[in-house]
Amino acid sequence: MIADDELAEVIDILKSPDTYRRTTMLGVLAKDPSGDPRLLPAVEELLTDDTPDLISIPLLFGEVRWLAAHALVAERRAAAVPTPVELRGVPEPLTSDELSYLVDEHGLPREGGVHGMLASFVALREHGLLPVTDLRLTVESDG
Repeated sequence: MIADDELAEVIDILKSPDTYRRTTMLGVLAKDPSGDPRLLPAVEELLTDDTPDLISIPLLFGEVRWLAAHALVAERRAAAVPTPVELRGVPEPLTSDELSYLVDEHGLPREGGVHGMLASFVALREHGLLPVTDLRLTVESDG
């Protein structure tokens, strides 16, 4: 369990309108979960957040909900909550090269930089051109 003030700070970040703050915190929780079950509802809420963002370095672009699913399964594992995490029809994260290839292949306009890659992600998603998957993450540890 984490201290009440730290819990409040983490939840505030997860509820932030700043996508970068949300994805950064989700990345931290996915790698180093708190194990505090009080945090689960705030992470669960983000399973519907389809905002695109840079979700990891090296550059990988995807939706907040992809990262939320990974953070949630890590938190559930650490809190001994056996419920798997499932997302249907979620776009698979893509590298900048993969995004550029899809944009060029489909003749969509391309801009440079992170902002341009995010715009490309949105355009591809709006045209139904992103690869999607049904994500199912189980809580059982790998060993």
